[in-house]
Amino acid sequence: MTETVGAVLDRIEAQQVNTLQLKPDAMSLDLLRAVYRSPDIPLAVRIRAAVAALPHEVPRLAVTALVSDQSFAELLERRLKHLSEIENGNGKIIDRAAVETTKPIPRLADRRYRRL
Repeated sequence: MTETVGAVLDRIEAQQVNTLQLKPDAMSLDLLRAVYRSPDIPLAVRIRAAVAALPHEVPRLAVTALVSDQSFAELLERRLKHLSEIENGNGKIIDRAAVETTKPIPRLADRRYRRL
């Protein structure tokens, strides 16, 4: 009887090895595909393999278009024209003396800014 049990176990093991036939240079995605396509593997394991393989098989939907009223060429031409006006002295340049600035708040903790 032990010989028949051993033979049955060997046959089951041979079936499991043959179900997932992978090449020696196979990648992890190939293993996941073989697992979720094999009907011999339980459904829960196949679903988990399919979920793990999904991001590598199908691209995510994302917005890739930038919609604007002006084309890149028009924007570039306008900025180059403005730059040439500044270099020639015809453009508007802000006078530093006319701009009022405030002292920036220190980034370090200070006693004056503590709440009691």
